[in-house]
Amino acid sequence: MYSQEFINKVKECYSSSPEMHKMAKEGEYFLGRYLDDSSQGGISVDTILLATSLDELQKTARELKKKKELYAMWHKETKIEINNNYGKT
Repeated sequence: MYSQEFINKVKECYSSSPEMHKMAKEGEYFLGRYLDDSSQGGISVDTILLATSLDELQKTARELKKKKELYAMWHKETKIEINNNYGKT
């Protein structure tokens, strides 16, 4: 169900989660729920206060941005799949 590009991005963004890799490879629709849950929110006040450098904060922000972009990509991937299967039995 998912494109190879999307699967690769899941592996990159969630490199330590074999469960996410498996769901992406198998085209699990429920993967979207995990992507949504992990892309919500922002950088906590504690993370900001405990950061030792601007680079550290920027890295955290970039990772969060990638997760939000991946969730948006999931929406596009699933919309295409739903449209392609419309009316098929």
